[in-house]
Amino acid sequence: MGAWTWAELRDGDRPDGPLALSAYLDAPSPQPTGVGALDQLLGGGMTRGITVLGGGPSAGKTATACHAAAMMCAMGRHVVYASYETAWDVVQLRCASAWSVTEPSVDQISWSSIATGQERRSRPAYDGLTREELSRYTVGSAMDPITRTLTMWDEGPGRNLAVDVGGNSVADLCHVCEDVEHDLGEPPILIVDYVQIVPTDTKDQGDNDRVTEVMGTLREWAYAGRDRHVLALSALRKLSRSEMNDGPDLGWYRGSAHVGYDAEQALILTSDTTKQDGRYVVCHAADGSTEGHMTVVKNRTGATGWSKPTLLYGWCSYIK
Repeated sequence: MGAWTWAELRDGDRPDGPLALSAYLDAPSPQPTGVGALDQLLGGGMTRGITVLGGGPSAGKTATACHAAAMMCAMGRHVVYASYETAWDVVQLRCASAWSVTEPSVDQISWSSIATGQERRSRPAYDGLTREELSRYTVGSAMDPITRTLTMWDEGPGRNLAVDVGGNSVADLCHVCEDVEHDLGEPPILIVDYVQIVPTDTKDQGDNDRVTEVMGTLREWAYAGRDRHVLALSALRKLSRSEMNDGPDLGWYRGSAHVGYDAEQALILTSDTTKQDGRYVVCHAADGSTEGHMTVVKNRTGATGWSKPTLLYGWCSYIK
């Protein structure tokens, strides 16, 4: 191999056209998630690569991810929701619930009303009906609001949502997304719930090594094509009270440091707490929502350290 020239090294990987101007003009626009707090903190939405959303148990990670999935489906984007902990029907219903509270043409349904059966009428009248028959049934006054709204979700934005439950290793998941991209002509948005429990094809790995491989494989897939976005949920390690008082940072994610390092953007959901009878309890608003904050701790294309107060309702996230 001959000696490199400066021109060969400078121009080897850049596209045709000017240098910095090409990087600016060719950069893909952020992908809005439809979740106000997320999009504001990230400067418009997810950039190409991995956006990590972390939080403790019941902090609202899955609720926020389902909210984002529903909104992006409603925008016409195809979403693959890889769930390694939450059942298929729960993801579907949470997404439908989040969509209903933003869509004025349908009845709003909360996640709690679906999960507990509250306000649900007897279902025998719908048993055995085909999709087309059920669709026609929605014009009748006998159909209850929940069934009517869920049917409209199924025939609308729900067609853009695929829920992949368990099983697939991170490599298999990326192969599936490549196949889907070939079929659609555009990459699907991939949501991974969550990185600490995603399996790999490598045997006898420790947890840190496995999480490192998961993040590396997702990042490799995201950068092998244009306009590929991953929203990866992450657990947090056990934190001391002093660490919590200091505020969120990249060191909060559980397991491998690659959770933060391989991400283009990283956020953390925290629940506000108050001290009662010598212990800290989560703050709840009068309507039953959880009060908290969403903080951006990394953003390679924007500012970090910003935080937004949020209300989490179990099916979606709002700026307080």
